[in-house]
Amino acid sequence: MGLEHYRRRRDFNRTPEPAGEPRAKQRGRPRAEPARQFVVQKHAARRLHYDFRLELGGVLKSWAVPQGPSFDPEVKRLAVRTEDHPLEYAEFEGTIPEGEYGAGTVMVWDRGQWTPEGDAEAGLAKGHLRFQLEGEKLRGAWDLVRMGGRAAREDKENWLLVKVADDYAGEIDIAEAAPRSVVSARDLHAIADHAPSARGEPLPERLAPQLATLVEQAPEGEGWLHEIKYDGYRVLCHVDGGTAQVFTRNGHDWTERFPAIARALAALPLQNAWLDAELVVFQDDGTTNFQALQNAMRRGTPATLSLCVFDLLFLNGEDLRGQPLLARKRRLQSLLQGARLPLRYSDHLQGHGGAFLEQACRLGLEGIVSKRAQRPYVGRRTRDWLKIKCEHRQEFVVGGYTEPGGARKGFGALLLGVYEGERLRYAGRVGTGFDERRLQEVLARLQPLEVKAGPFDEAPPRIRQRVHWVRPVLVAEVSFTGWTAEGLLRHPVFRGLREDRPAGEVRRERAAPAPRSTGRPVRRGADQGQRVAGVALSNPDKVLYPGQDLSKRDLAQYYQAVADWLLPHAKDRPLTLVRCPEGQRKDCFYQKNATAGVSKALARVAIPHKGKTLEYLALRDLAGLIGLVQLGVLEIHVWGSRCDRVEHPDRLVFDLDPDEGLAWQDVVAAAQRVRARLADLGLESFLRTTGGKGLHVVVPLVRRHDWAEAKAFSKALAEDLVRLQPDKYTAKLAKRARKGKLFIDYLRNGWGATAVTSYSTRAWPGAPVAVPLAWEELSAKLHPDAFNVHTVPARLAGLARDPWADMGALRQSITKKMKRELGMKV
Repeated sequence: MGLEHYRRRRDFNRTPEPAGEPRAKQRGRPRAEPARQFVVQKHAARRLHYDFRLELGGVLKSWAVPQGPSFDPEVKRLAVRTEDHPLEYAEFEGTIPEGEYGAGTVMVWDRGQWTPEGDAEAGLAKGHLRFQLEGEKLRGAWDLVRMGGRAAREDKENWLLVKVADDYAGEIDIAEAAPRSVVSARDLHAIADHAPSARGEPLPERLAPQLATLVEQAPEGEGWLHEIKYDGYRVLCHVDGGTAQVFTRNGHDWTERFPAIARALAALPLQNAWLDAELVVFQDDGTTNFQALQNAMRRGTPATLSLCVFDLLFLNGEDLRGQPLLARKRRLQSLLQGARLPLRYSDHLQGHGGAFLEQACRLGLEGIVSKRAQRPYVGRRTRDWLKIKCEHRQEFVVGGYTEPGGARKGFGALLLGVYEGERLRYAGRVGTGFDERRLQEVLARLQPLEVKAGPFDEAPPRIRQRVHWVRPVLVAEVSFTGWTAEGLLRHPVFRGLREDRPAGEVRRERAAPAPRSTGRPVRRGADQGQRVAGVALSNPDKVLYPGQDLSKRDLAQYYQAVADWLLPHAKDRPLTLVRCPEGQRKDCFYQKNATAGVSKALARVAIPHKGKTLEYLALRDLAGLIGLVQLGVLEIHVWGSRCDRVEHPDRLVFDLDPDEGLAWQDVVAAAQRVRARLADLGLESFLRTTGGKGLHVVVPLVRRHDWAEAKAFSKALAEDLVRLQPDKYTAKLAKRARKGKLFIDYLRNGWGATAVTSYSTRAWPGAPVAVPLAWEELSAKLHPDAFNVHTVPARLAGLARDPWADMGALRQSITKKMKRELGMKV
């Protein structure tokens, strides 16, 4: 194209963009020459997009990528060919003034070198460029492919930017994980405000850690780094201005517990930093031991503690999270060079994962952690970090203990459980791994927690010794040889009590298969772009939300991103679905019963009712969730009971539905009023947006009540609130009764009634999502319409803790006293 088109569109007396000169002499350079430069510029013009530019023929060949590059080979990003830009444009970061072409702020989001595979000029003319990127954010092999068919007949050249499946590929959202400039570390607002470089700006006060996924085998290939898995406490360390703080993975400040560690961190030669590390005690054989760590903490012997640092997230105001792991570790190693104990650099091995794991297990280590070498740091659990253990070992919730037998003192065994959704399932008991001192120490923690009723959803098998039940708040780490067919532990051994893990987050760990990994790029299968999480999507580009240009594939990828948060609240419950096969604006319909053609990944549930047997659908896993997207499901509604005991609800939902004329603050006040009334009765509640203008107040229950009792209680509570403020609330469904009032909908608590599940989309414009909130988040300033498929994954990535994490630990029920207070007959 040359630069004529570029110059015609710009007034260089007004715009700070470079005019540039074409470098014709660079044409036809042999392939043996050094790689050319590339740049990706984040451009907040009329619509935010990413300008992808490759140096070729003395200019920057350019494409506008509306959604930005994706590391996922299954995601094809539209890339619209634009005019060539001068090479000097690769350095441009600033604001194009109003009235000029492309007015808005431009950021140098990524830069580096690119190397074409084959003749780049010929590939461009043919419509297929394959190339390698070596940027600060983008790496590995990529394809640019010109589209054919109808897209080829449009005025602009439409291409697709696609990541080739190789060791750099994955599902990470790099635009979200690394949003700042690679030149100045500023965001778009700071660039627009002409703020100085952000290097040296204050650090965030809190960070969420990146977590590893448990797998069965170590991955292979040079794209993986392998580190020792330490047996200690994970900590995030904040250093600023000569002082240091030590935080647990859940954000608790433990600085006072480890003053020697804090002093050593504060002495590092830096202005400020965030470091990711493990606090451990090394034994004489070089292994780490969690029990020895607890002993050192109890005895106050800090000289035995070590801090093994394995990642550097910020340094002197520079946000390093968007840089590849290998680059961050090089900076970390340089920083810690010469540092004295108790600080240690956690080294790694690149490649040879299987051999490294074998050696670690032979030496008696807990296992290894494998990490993709070229990935940024994201504060959530991902498959870019994998943990592989030498033995079965995980946390369990303590639900009770037995009386000691014979000459033993203290207690006999701890009764253990894991959460499945909101229920605590019994997993066995552990009586070994204790000495006399430990027995007494643990007993002292247990006795103040004693309660009359057991916390387990189902009573443990017959136990001969007398049992003392306790509130399920203590977390024990236990090693074991495996699981029985009944889901009980084999040969468990107590390792210690965890102080850094909330009981409500404890789930049974199930190892996933290790990712396929080779040292060479892997060519994509013909149908890979049609699959999400292994589930085939027909017509994946069909637009389901026209206002957002949101496709079936986009929706499937959203559910894949939130599945770990959604499934605990939705699986194993009968479903009612809102299906919109032609999209949100077309005819939609409800579906309750299982029919032919529904994904086999969805469970079928037979429910007897009034002499008939009804067959419902239920979710079991991610495959079923993506199967719902394939059906065109835009809303997922669930029963308030689970499939194994459908006649006994485990939660009540009060749907606060305001009349058209009411303001948001009226809904906020109503939710707070419902919460307060429930608290007066002795019931704790949780909060959720509905995806619309209302709110849900959710009350977890033990499964003792039938639907008739649940509905009667819900109705009595709603009518009690109406009696107290009849001018504000109504419990009547009729529209004429709801004029100017807020409807407290208790009808969702009857047999067969449903409520939208947490993190489900709604079949409304904007692709809104129903989102659990902490009560502290509720205010008149909150905008519930801010929660949609684009914003919710980012919200979850930034959460240090699930707002509903404590729901599963609650053991509450409807009592006679509560009924009497509401005027019910007892």
